[in-house]
Amino acid sequence: MKYIFLFLVIIMTGLFATPYNSNVLIQRGIDPQILNLSVTTFRQKVAYKVHATYSESYGDENIKQDFNILYDPFAVYGIDIKLEIPKKDLVHINIRDLRTKLDETMGLQSYLQTRALYDLDSLKVINQAESNTTISFKFQEESIPRELKYFKQLKGYIYITDNTLQKIVLKNETAFKDDGVEVQSYEKTLVFSKVSLNGGYLLKSIHTKTSGLKDKLNYTSELYTDAIRYWDEDEKEILYNTKSDSNNPTLNEEYQTIKVELDRLFPLLGQEARKAGYDLPKPYGISLINMFQNTTMHMTSFEIDGIDLDFNKILDGDSTYQNLTYAPLLRADVWVFPFLSVGLLLGATDTSTDVTLESASGLSIDRPLRPPLEIIAPNASVKIDTFKTNSLLYGVGVTVAGGIGDFFSTIDFQYITSYTSEADVSVEMVVITPLIGYNFTSVGVRAFIGAQYQDLKESLTFAIPTNDGSLSGKVGLYSDDWAGVIGGNYDFTRHWSTNLLLSYGVDRSNMTLAIAYRW
Repeated sequence: MKYIFLFLVIIMTGLFATPYNSNVLIQRGIDPQILNLSVTTFRQKVAYKVHATYSESYGDENIKQDFNILYDPFAVYGIDIKLEIPKKDLVHINIRDLRTKLDETMGLQSYLQTRALYDLDSLKVINQAESNTTISFKFQEESIPRELKYFKQLKGYIYITDNTLQKIVLKNETAFKDDGVEVQSYEKTLVFSKVSLNGGYLLKSIHTKTSGLKDKLNYTSELYTDAIRYWDEDEKEILYNTKSDSNNPTLNEEYQTIKVELDRLFPLLGQEARKAGYDLPKPYGISLINMFQNTTMHMTSFEIDGIDLDFNKILDGDSTYQNLTYAPLLRADVWVFPFLSVGLLLGATDTSTDVTLESASGLSIDRPLRPPLEIIAPNASVKIDTFKTNSLLYGVGVTVAGGIGDFFSTIDFQYITSYTSEADVSVEMVVITPLIGYNFTSVGVRAFIGAQYQDLKESLTFAIPTNDGSLSGKVGLYSDDWAGVIGGNYDFTRHWSTNLLLSYGVDRSNMTLAIAYRW
């Protein structure tokens, strides 16, 4: 599917800038932010349409394709990017794949809008002769997202004549691999035209040429793009020396428009968030969760056959009630607001329980008209046979999230009910998980640390068989509610992601692995 590759290439262009600071570019009346635009055009308050011609040669295969790209930053839902494909070529096009790539691209642009992608300290005048100046620069490696990681291999050259920006050229310093191609030579040239109205610049054309090897065969590709027109929020044309194909900047009857529908109900206030430059997750999600947890609960009180016993005197060791639980769960959620998600949880638990009774002085029960019943000998412990239970688990959850730059914070609240049909018993539990983290954009990983609170039940009932009947009782329990948390999240695509959470505390250890799909 050739459109996917060529679309990614064409969108990484430069557009519009105005001076604001002081360095080797500002001294010449050029805003350094224009260097960001050599990576992406989609961060400026100006709409445009460009025409592109793409050609590719690979082995005996030769491809040539024309198409248009329309960019509108004034849409009610934020950034809007559309493709215009010649109708005669639609038979060869997978429109679904195009929409998927378009969706991923728009999500990426939300991040690229707010970051300094160039390294300000790398600006260096490498040539100055009469009225001509050449300045080199590099990109900020930690700010380049993984989808565009090949930019880390590029070096930029700015060509200025009479303090007027002429072009920016990007070249690779070393070979690199991208989209299955071993790129040996890469060159991208962005040509600008100065706008007399405010002293800024508009992109005039882009030429990208790539050569290398693909599957050990010679590979070359070229992409030419020419600006057709620019317009403002009122659809008023910005004067520019290019041809205009129509009075309507989005109308062309010979082309089929490919777009992604972003004007959706949820999240509420999502349009405002997108227009402010925030990348939002897909509103609806479903997650398959596997949780393994080992919990130790300490016995604090003891009651047998309705008789309260002095627990500290009788069980003067650390008697414990230990659960090993596996829970497969399904969670469905929706982002109601950009900062608030609400979800439902449904699943089951498979629990193995071990009870250990310890006493330094021993434990025996006096019984009227019968000899004392010795439960624990002095300085000994008794382990009750492991018993297993299966429970239905269901609940609701709320997640509050926010962030600044690459730093983010979330707090998750869950109210869960566990129902055991064998005993006809329901147990409620509250789980609270506050986290803080950092987004490592260059590798696509979000790492986080925090804590987790689990409000576990404080008692249990039991029955112990004896030679002459059985004993029933109730045990008070205590477990440290808090445990530390560390983990990470990795997004495979805009739709698929995985999450790993590890928790460890005084009385609890937990591992939770989730696979999620969002749409």
